[in-house]
Amino acid sequence: MHNDTMVFTGERFVPEADCDLLGTTEHVERYSFAGKYAQGKVVLDIACGTGYGSHMLLQAGATTVTAVDISDEAIQFAAKRYQNERIRFIIGDAENYQHGHFDLIVSFETLEHLDNRQLFLNNLSSMLNDDGMLIISTPNKAITSPLRRPGNIRNKYHKYEYLEQEFILTLQNAGFNNIQKYGQHPYPAIFNNQIVSRLFRRWIKPRVETAHVTAISNRRLPRYFVYIARK
Repeated sequence: MHNDTMVFTGERFVPEADCDLLGTTEHVERYSFAGKYAQGKVVLDIACGTGYGSHMLLQAGATTVTAVDISDEAIQFAAKRYQNERIRFIIGDAENYQHGHFDLIVSFETLEHLDNRQLFLNNLSSMLNDDGMLIISTPNKAITSPLRRPGNIRNKYHKYEYLEQEFILTLQNAGFNNIQKYGQHPYPAIFNNQIVSRLFRRWIKPRVETAHVTAISNRRLPRYFVYIARK
């Protein structure tokens, strides 16, 4: 396989591959949100995947972007497609990566794939400048794997999923004491029901606005947490 093409497996977003529209929108909207905070910042995109988001952060005004992913294939794809002297693509294990200091760290849909999640967050905290921010997303187990035991989750690619208070406590244990809560509600409220979502998802007509990152309301849980965390 050439490094300018990749197969969509259902988990990692691949530009121009056979990804469903809603999934594409969910991914892109997270980086659009992070881009609002990227101007003039030294940025780390940890678990960058195919690099489309790293490129978006650079376009949003980041001074430099360090983009790290464990997949050699993904990094080759990213480096070829988004070659730029201000982006550095690195093959590395997100769980143990601890190099450099950054004004902004972005980590989307990473935490749930890791075994040593607290170590990962501790490392992010150590790399973040004192006045910097982490923007991080992860699925909300109450919606994505409801009524399942902590280690029993629906997505075969995930090691663990968090409930809201558990996610907040995990961030606080890594030294992030200032947390702003945002989220994504990509489906109408009725589709927060797992059974209804599985039966009728194929007939949902997604729109960009359904996946916007917005402040969390107490009236409705998000499907994905998207938090801004500062030390």
